[in-house]
Amino acid sequence: MKRIQHSPLLLIFFLLILFSFTSFACQLGQALEATPTPRSRDRDNEEEEEPEPTDVPEATPIAAEPTPEPEVEPSGEPAPIERLQAATVQIFAKQVINGRLQTIWTGSGTIVSPDGVILTNAHVAAPLSPGLAMLYNDPDLLFGEEPDQLVVALSASADLPPTETYVAELAAADGSLDLAVIKVTADADGNALDTTTLDLPFVEIGDSNTISLGDEIRILGYPGAGGQTITFTRGNVAGFESQNRVGDRAWIKTDATISPGNSGGLGVNAMGQIIGVPSFGQEAIGGAINRLRAINYALPLIEAAAASKQYESPYVIAGTGQETFNYVTWADDFSDADGCAIGTRQSYPSNTTLAVAIFEYSGLVDGEQVVAAWWLDDELLSTVVFEWDEGNSGDCTPFYFHNYGDPIPNGNYAVEIYAGNEMEFVGVAETAVGSGNSNTTTTTNNNKDGVVVEGEILDADSGKPLSGAVIFILQPGTDLDAWLDNPTDAEIYAFAETDQKGYFFLPEPLERGVEYPGVAGMTGYYNTEGFLEFTAEDPDSIYLTLELSK
Repeated sequence: MKRIQHSPLLLIFFLLILFSFTSFACQLGQALEATPTPRSRDRDNEEEEEPEPTDVPEATPIAAEPTPEPEVEPSGEPAPIERLQAATVQIFAKQVINGRLQTIWTGSGTIVSPDGVILTNAHVAAPLSPGLAMLYNDPDLLFGEEPDQLVVALSASADLPPTETYVAELAAADGSLDLAVIKVTADADGNALDTTTLDLPFVEIGDSNTISLGDEIRILGYPGAGGQTITFTRGNVAGFESQNRVGDRAWIKTDATISPGNSGGLGVNAMGQIIGVPSFGQEAIGGAINRLRAINYALPLIEAAAASKQYESPYVIAGTGQETFNYVTWADDFSDADGCAIGTRQSYPSNTTLAVAIFEYSGLVDGEQVVAAWWLDDELLSTVVFEWDEGNSGDCTPFYFHNYGDPIPNGNYAVEIYAGNEMEFVGVAETAVGSGNSNTTTTTNNNKDGVVVEGEILDADSGKPLSGAVIFILQPGTDLDAWLDNPTDAEIYAFAETDQKGYFFLPEPLERGVEYPGVAGMTGYYNTEGFLEFTAEDPDSIYLTLELSK
């Protein structure tokens, strides 16, 4: 949570980019019930464009090599769905448990060459691939186990369940892309094969740079557990997403509904060429995936696997092995300008809504993976995996824990920090909540008669958090329409910018019984406008969820 220390120059910068888009009026929002979910710490200077690391290739999509014409029937039509189905496989990840191999998860894959080169997701075939945990903020992808064996199951017909046919080995993986390539090496009994004689059905590789909005996408995979038959879904290209350090068109969005078990499966264009790989995303938490990894980014992995060469991800930033985080103090809050403490303390009284730990740090490199784990007594409360972006060293960096404005439970708290290629323990801070004393050395603005406002700003279509969105609350009585035509700093009552999780916190409480004009926006989105007014019956802290539409 940040207290925004804004300057006129900073606000004018935001105003210039924000109000270059047409705005439309709708209600800012109303009080929502706070959910007791911890948040990761804020990011400083979100408005600045992140520089490209010097040791990472330029973030542009990989150009696909020209592909041969797809195989066609005598009628001149593209290869039928039966051929696509035959090249779509189910992958069984197995581990030795109690002395025998047992399936621990399944996924889907696509045969892309007749000798048994298969494209799938990294979380299916190599879940500990560097960069994967940070891609999905999933600590289970840091401390889990790799499968002992990968088994490939093929189906002769769409109405028959797949049969375990081959054993495969990992040939290439990139966690930052969530892609992996495996190669068939043996039959189901473990007997080595001459793969040059396999002549398996396969799918031609297309060019994901050539697809456009509205183009048809057909998706095949095995969404269920073993024994389930293949599933076919049809949809359209709904949009594209870029990815930091990877490039543009990194993801293809689709309106097709795809079950999570389809991860690693086949996404083809109208000509039957593979142009994307359905990949697990935050959407899968709600039971569906709605994006595919663009196939052009898979080409280097496929080429390395086909040539039996070692693949190294150009997107994963290695740690230095010298990372250190030294505890400085606990605090009431921290400065947006430098990350240092506002109101130092050793412990917190009951009804505390926020705990902030300040560290000094050294030995870091921007882009590397850092983990923060919060504990309450002996219970792990939350684990956050994030990308470091604050430089090699500094005097202050804050980590905080809050409960959406509600008091956090009493008890003994600790935040542990892990970094480096092996995720080594590099720092810790401990405090107590409910100790009965506040021992604060600096006080902060705390208006008991006002309402503290925090919340999140989301993309209206996908529900995903928007980082770098801004919200302006204007002085009471300000003409909102006139201010939108000619925004000035003098008429701003409070201002906030969202962090990488879409979270914002207004630094000034809003008085009850007073109507405040407000607007939220972001470059590339329409503004959301309206008014906020709270009564004596409203709680002291309000959590708002705002949505922006393109």
